[in-house]
Amino acid sequence: MLFLHLLALALVLQPALATYNCSAEYNRIPDNSDLVVDCGASIISLEVNLCTAQWAGFDPAGLALNGQHNNTLCQGTIDTSLNPPVIHYELPVNHSQENPCRQSLQIVDEAPSPTGPFSAFSSIQSVIITGYIDTPRSSEGIISYSTDLYYHFSCRYPLEYLLNNTQIVASSVSVATSDNNGTFIDTLSMSVYNDTDYVYPLVVPPTGLELRTMAYVEVKATNLTGNFYLLLDHCFATPSPYNTTNHEQHDFFIGCVVDSRTTVVRNGVSKNSRFSFETFRFVEHRDQDKSSIYLHCILRLCEPDKCQQLLDACNNRRKRSLEPYGSESKNSATVSVGPIYTKRERDQPSASPYGSDEPSEGGNINVAGLVVGIIFASGGAVLLVLAGWFALKKFYWAGGLPHAFD
Repeated sequence: MLFLHLLALALVLQPALATYNCSAEYNRIPDNSDLVVDCGASIISLEVNLCTAQWAGFDPAGLALNGQHNNTLCQGTIDTSLNPPVIHYELPVNHSQENPCRQSLQIVDEAPSPTGPFSAFSSIQSVIITGYIDTPRSSEGIISYSTDLYYHFSCRYPLEYLLNNTQIVASSVSVATSDNNGTFIDTLSMSVYNDTDYVYPLVVPPTGLELRTMAYVEVKATNLTGNFYLLLDHCFATPSPYNTTNHEQHDFFIGCVVDSRTTVVRNGVSKNSRFSFETFRFVEHRDQDKSSIYLHCILRLCEPDKCQQLLDACNNRRKRSLEPYGSESKNSATVSVGPIYTKRERDQPSASPYGSDEPSEGGNINVAGLVVGIIFASGGAVLLVLAGWFALKKFYWAGGLPHAFD
């Protein structure tokens, strides 16, 4: 009977040992390599090595997210199709009260890389999400021969993004974004339209667009996680694909400063931003049939009230503790499309709306010279008449003529 009781007690203490077939190589205490974290756009996925937890004397079903052991939504699911088998967890990426397995979320300031695309920024921001998976704490008895299991994880999500060198031929571009740490955005897209309703994609003819054609640009965040808005910090154009050594660029707007031929339609008030501009050509393309234009926007994600504070600074013109709107912050990203082609200068109509510096064929007469010539000719004629009169008068008084003037 004593043997049977001991056998039953062993089965109760380690039920997983009789259920999961694990290799002897996992007969060790758990370590960092037993936790795999995938920081997704809307879901953080975690996998815990079941075998090491089992060997340590724990029931894998007892592990839960963030101490929520009594909530089935925070408990893992066991997947035996993998080798070794794992316990899989999913954690929604949001900080609302609807998240049953709430985690810690913190926005932090960071220094940008001195050589990266945000090197001109004074600072950038990221969201750090932290959490843990643990077992119920030992609370019974005086001593225990097993430790409590505790797996800590964190995901870093930048709030500024850079997409560049995406080529468009006629209409729009859509580029999926990701990085090793995670991203709040499934897709960032920049589309160019030819109408104020942003419905009809801009179609560029083979010869290029006419100069001063209106182009309407929309930057959109698809499946944006959490309560964030999209704010364009800086939008500009370059004659060639974007790189950190580009020197030639035309700024559409930098924060509050907007080019006179650019209109910011919507920015920082929703999950998409819009602006429009008149097409132009880069002077360096003067000898080419078409001038190429690559569009780029540095953008950030911000909570609605923070976005509004940055926008209000444009109206109030007051210095704030927040990162100034329009400066490249540590949370910036860049979206790019292009090239858009405009016609070569010689393909444009010869008449210029601002007039021309060169005279027309029939207008080569020097008007100033003509006027001066007429004045001198008139003066010479008067002098000749006066000289003749004085000569005739002198001759008369000398007796050479009858006194017909008497």
